[in-house]
Parts: sequence; C-alpha cells; structure tokens
Amino acid sequence: MQYQFIQTQAELDKFINLICESKILAIDTEFMRRRTLYPESALFQVYDGTHLALIDPLIDMDFSALWALFTSQDVIKVIHSPSEDIEVFQKFGGIVPSPLFDTQFALQLLGEGNCVGFANMVKNLLDVEIDKSMSRTDWLKRPLSDKQLEYAAADVYYLLPCFEKLIKKIEEKQLFDIVISESELIAQKRAFRTPDEYLYLSIKNVWQLRGRDLAVLRELAAWRMNKAEKKNISVNFILKELNMVEIAKRRPSSLSSMRNIPEVDAMEVNRSGKEILVCIEQGKSVAEDALPAKVKRLIDFAQYKRAAKEIKSDITDVAKKSNLPVDVIASKKQINQVISWNWKLSAKEREVMIKPDLFQGWRKQLIGDALKKWEA
Repeated sequence: MQYQFIQTQAELDKFINLICESKILAIDTEFMRRRTLYPESALFQVYDGTHLALIDPLIDMDFSALWALFTSQDVIKVIHSPSEDIEVFQKFGGIVPSPLFDTQFALQLLGEGNCVGFANMVKNLLDVEIDKSMSRTDWLKRPLSDKQLEYAAADVYYLLPCFEKLIKKIEEKQLFDIVISESELIAQKRAFRTPDEYLYLSIKNVWQLRGRDLAVLRELAAWRMNKAEKKNISVNFILKELNMVEIAKRRPSSLSSMRNIPEVDAMEVNRSGKEILVCIEQGKSVAEDALPAKVKRLIDFAQYKRAAKEIKSDITDVAKKSNLPVDVIASKKQINQVISWNWKLSAKEREVMIKPDLFQGWRKQLIGDALKKWEA
C-alpha cells in the first residue's frame, strides 16, 4: 500500500492534478472530539484506486481545488458511515461532499445488517483483517507515526474495493439513488440548528417540569448552546443536562444557594454561575400567559401504541412490495418522529423545525401515500 503524506501546497496541487479526472474517490477523515462542540479536523484521506494521499489540514493550505472535486456532481465520493465526516467538512471547508455513497447504508439496504463497522465490512467482503489499534489515537499530535499513517491510509485503500463489490448489487436492485439520497438527508440534518426558543424541548426529563420551571429551562438551554457555539465547547462541559433541569426546578437566587444543589458541580457554578442566575431571572420574568406548556412524552398519549403499530404495519406492507428491509425504511425512532410531529408540535413549531425523516427524500417517495394522513 503506497501513499503520500501531504503537508505543502505544492504537494496538494500536484495530487489534485493526478486525481482530477477520476470518477470515483474513496474519502475519509480523522478528527478529534474531546471537549469541543465541533470536531477538530486532523487528517483527510483520499484514494482514486491509483493515487492515495493523506492530507494534513493543520497546515495552512488552499483547499478550494479539493473542495471543487468533492462537490463535483461528476465524481462519486465513497465513504463509510459519513455522519461525523460530513460535519467535519461542513465546519472545516463549508462544503458537503456530493454525490456521496455510504457503504454502511448500502449494506443495510442489501439486508447485510445495521451499522456494520468498517473492519467487519472489509473482513466480510474482502477477507482482510484490519488493524484497529489506532482508532483511539491522538490524531492532532504531530508528528504522526508510520503506524498511524498506515492505519489512516488503509481506511480508504480497502474502502474502494468494498464499494466495487457493493455497487454491483446496489445497481442490480436499482437502489443507487436511494443510497445517494440518504447521505443528502444526513447532511441536511447535520446542518440544521434548532431555534433557541425550542432547544429546551429535547432536554432529557423536560416532561418533569411545568410552566415557570420550563421558562427557566428554555432560557438555560438557549444560553448554553450559544455559549458552546461561541467558545466551541461541548455543551455538557458548560452545564450538564441533568443539572440544568435541577436548576430550573429549584431556581436558586444566589451563587451560594446554587452550590447547595447536590447535583451541580462547583466548577459549573464557578465558571458560569452569574450567567445562570441571569437566565433564571429571565425565566422568572416571563408573563403568566406566555409560559411554555407542559411537555408530554409519547407514552403519555393514550393512543400512542396503537398509532405506532398502525404506522409500522403500513410501512411493512410497502417494504414487502419494495423488497427492502422494513427497519431501514423506518426505525422506531423515525416512526416516533412522525407521531411527535403531529401530536407534540404546534403549527408554529412545525414551520421552523426539521421535518421527520419519513417525510423527506426517498422515504417520502416510497411511503408518502401510506403516511399521507400523518403529514400535518
């Protein structure tokens, strides 16, 4: 396996000239996600079947020509389980590779199992054992060792022959457009940002709170996310979710009373206590008639189990006719999205929130008629 480690603009430009006529590129990323909200880009891997390069994003280089290739509609980009890689490209380059062929999703469509890891795919399709000992390595540390570089190179070196085996089966079953559409949905979901005023709705245990407590939680959730984005810090390093709920319940009026809440860490109070108190006061000042309504869980609705069963049955009928795995078309979570969209969100909220997966892309085309009554 031959590869080059690119750390200069001249090397990058030369490599792009070598692969610019390629119609298929295997790509991957290495990144770190320690205390940050966004992934920290550490390495880009690219392979066209002949030329393989590991590109160092820590070096100040012009990546525009590479981004042009990654977004060219004439070049298929192959990747395995792209969700976090998409986020890397969105944050680092402001692009999403397209069209994108996800080998993990292709395996699901072919009935080969859900969430098959890269090493297992390579073993099953190529009968090659992949060394995964470097999966927890510090990719931001320089210099990278030969073992690290070889590990990173293998991720795209073996990805391409796996794609070549999968694409034949996918095209035989006329599923290529579905694979591409699924990656487009992932990119859309990764790019979506819930508006500040609705962030609290996704907080665990939000259903335990009422009126005034919810108003405080709404302020805390918006403040926490905005601070996380501004400082690029994981939200739970600012204020843990469960602690946020406890603070909303108790509404302390001073730093000392906040420190007396058993669940709240002293470090959280020291770092952000004054800002938290501001949020509490803002929540307390909300007019009585403007307080948020109690948030219900789906299991709180008497007809929930019946509705979920009916939707699953309708989708199963379509799946049998289409010869596709029913759990690939719609998971339990995706069915719950549909029910929540109808029963839990107001018309105003539906205008700004992202639609359920089953109302978008290839799923909409496939099961849209079966779920028509659920499209509020």
